[in-house]
Amino acid sequence: MFQKKPPTPLNTQPVQDLPVKFPMATNPTLSIKPTETAVATIVDPFVNESRGETGLAVSPSSKPSILSHGFEFEGILKSEGVLNISSRIIGKVYAKSIFLDVDGEMDGEIESEILTVKGKISGEIRCHDLTIGPKAVISGNCYYRTINIQRGGKVFGKLSKVD
Repeated sequence: MFQKKPPTPLNTQPVQDLPVKFPMATNPTLSIKPTETAVATIVDPFVNESRGETGLAVSPSSKPSILSHGFEFEGILKSEGVLNISSRIIGKVYAKSIFLDVDGEMDGEIESEILTVKGKISGEIRCHDLTIGPKAVISGNCYYRTINIQRGGKVFGKLSKVD
């Protein structure tokens, strides 16, 4: 009923000097600048910012930047938006909101308006709102305005309320 077409031969010629186009990202972008240490900037602008029921600063057009399991970063990471981390980060992290998942590990300095920890942190934390989940382990000093520690969450260090 249907006849098979003969396969089209593949072009085995090497491709050189062809322009390569990548789709323009409307989502947060990661740019790494060549310096002595890696510096990454994740841009996620908050337009028409409003506060949702959870108290997190959200925008209808913003999406979180996700650092998935298996990703490892060393250096300075900056974001104007939300970071969801399920990976290993070594260095300094500055973001509007950070969610460290159970698989996430951070070693270094962290500054954020909103920080939710379900994984492991070793280092100094400075934030407005700190939530420590039931499996979280924090080794280091924490400076916060408000704190919520769920049963099972562990902190090895100094907890300091700041204004």
